[in-house]
Amino acid sequence: MRRLAALLALSCAALPGCGEDEPSTPAASATPAPAAPTAPAEPSGGGAPFVGSLSVDPGDGTLVIGTGLGLYRLEAGAGRAQPFEGELRTPDAEGAISPNLVLRFTGPGDLIASGHPKDAASGLPEYLGLIASGDGGARWRPVSLLGDEDLHALDAHGDVVAGQPVDEARLLVSTDAGRTWDERTPPSQPVDVDLDPADPRRMALSTADGVFVSDDGGASWRQRDVVTTETHLAWAGDGTLYRVDAAGGVQVSRDRGERWEDAGNAGGPPTTITVDAKDRLYVALTGGVIARSDDGGASFRPLTTLAG
Repeated sequence: MRRLAALLALSCAALPGCGEDEPSTPAASATPAPAAPTAPAEPSGGGAPFVGSLSVDPGDGTLVIGTGLGLYRLEAGAGRAQPFEGELRTPDAEGAISPNLVLRFTGPGDLIASGHPKDAASGLPEYLGLIASGDGGARWRPVSLLGDEDLHALDAHGDVVAGQPVDEARLLVSTDAGRTWDERTPPSQPVDVDLDPADPRRMALSTADGVFVSDDGGASWRQRDVVTTETHLAWAGDGTLYRVDAAGGVQVSRDRGERWEDAGNAGGPPTTITVDAKDRLYVALTGGVIARSDDGGASFRPLTTLAG
């Protein structure tokens, strides 16, 4: 939202980051609290987990955090994130899933994800394809690509889902909520991909060569900027496109990436970013720090720190 392979090797996690949440009207229902894991998701050696995924429930503001060591949930107003894990059931196997997932809320309590199972001995395939949960991440079901793909740089709005197969210069795009897919060829291997909430067929993509935008669901691309550092993207419901570079610098575009303005600094190198239904910008920093900006990236305050 970094060349993924380099950061993942450093963190021992198989997660990407980026993306953005459905800016829908908050619902009255709250995200159900999934079961606590049988073993702590926090690291035992005192190091902070690598955060590769952030997504905010548009119903109640719960932040779900994906790391290489497990999932965390931070309820709105809370200061400490709590570890949890879910269970995936397929026609052939079932098992716990918690580490190494990238997640996106598609509605209140509704999540999609991709990644790997917690334990290979469960019989679940190494690549989970696209999976979905309707209860905030407690119970999961397969949607498609089970056993075939591990989608990084995952994003979704409405029925449009886009994901990058890990370490490949490919982009898979679905217009039926992930049931079927079309393959697209991006300019080069994506670092992050994000969909415009106003028109999910419009998508922004960052690579090591710059920022590109497609207006036709990824069939063609136009370069909007040349960047020299790996950049994470987040497209807010008010039309603002955010990018955060490797130094923490925040830039904003209000014309779909044509022009960029400096906004502020997140305080360090980001590992992933997202926005919520109130168009607030969340940034995960190295060291397990999650910070939020309520003023368009001009200033940030820490929400929680994941640590052993």
